[in-house]
Formats: sequence, C-alpha cells, structure tokens
Amino acid sequence: MKYFEKIKNYVITFTKKGLTPHEIAMGLALGVLIAFVPVMGTHTILAIGLASLLRLSPLIVLVGTQISNPLSYPFQLFLCAEVGNLILKGYFLEITFSKNFKYLLSHYLWPIVVGSIVLGMLASGISYVVIKFFLNKRKHPA
Repeated sequence: MKYFEKIKNYVITFTKKGLTPHEIAMGLALGVLIAFVPVMGTHTILAIGLASLLRLSPLIVLVGTQISNPLSYPFQLFLCAEVGNLILKGYFLEITFSKNFKYLLSHYLWPIVVGSIVLGMLASGISYVVIKFFLNKRKHPA
C-alpha cells in the first residue's frame, strides 16, 4: 500500500505545479492505455513519444504505465487473452501447449491483441473519470 501512497502523493504534487485536473487525468489515462500494450519493454518509449506528441507531461504518463509491472503483467496478459478470445470466438480460451509456432500465433496472439485494446481502453476511460473526479473534489472540497 505504501507504493500507491507514493504515487498518489506524486500526482498531487503536479496540481501544485499548475497542471489542471484534466491534464493530469489525461496523462495518467494515456499511461494506463500504454500499460496494456502486450509487448514488454515498449511502454517507456511509447509513453515518452506519445506524451510529447500530445503535449502531456511525460512523467505523468510514465506514472500511469506503472499498473503494468513484473508482478501484474502475467495476470494482465492472461486476462487480455481471455477477454480477446471471448470477443473473437465467443468462449474463454482453451489453454493448450504446442510447438507449432503458427498455431500459437493464431491461438494466443490475436486474442491477446484484441483483449489488450478492449481492456486498455476500458481501464483508461475509468482511470480518467476517477482521477479527474478525485482531483476536482480535492480542489473544491464540499
């Protein structure tokens, strides 16, 4: 829990540096979307590149990518594969082991890609709404 407390405090410091709740929420949401890219090791490059392109704070976008870490990545990949297979074929993934590379690509790759897109967009949208709500609530207490 200490890890999330540090991230929360880090995000709050950006409000003190003049960034609006929309800019912070947009940066974090973009980071969450990037975190669902199924290619490990590309998150930092994508985060910095897209942040520069969209004129967002690269640090905030990088903080958003932290939901995908070595501990959560296997579960995230499995969940993406299951959701993607459910969308593509209408049923959950049947896990089989094969040495046939073409079979592995067709059986696992497309479900992971589709699931990553769907879950990334869903998690990104939810994170934007939640973060903006809490930053606005913090800014204007009732």
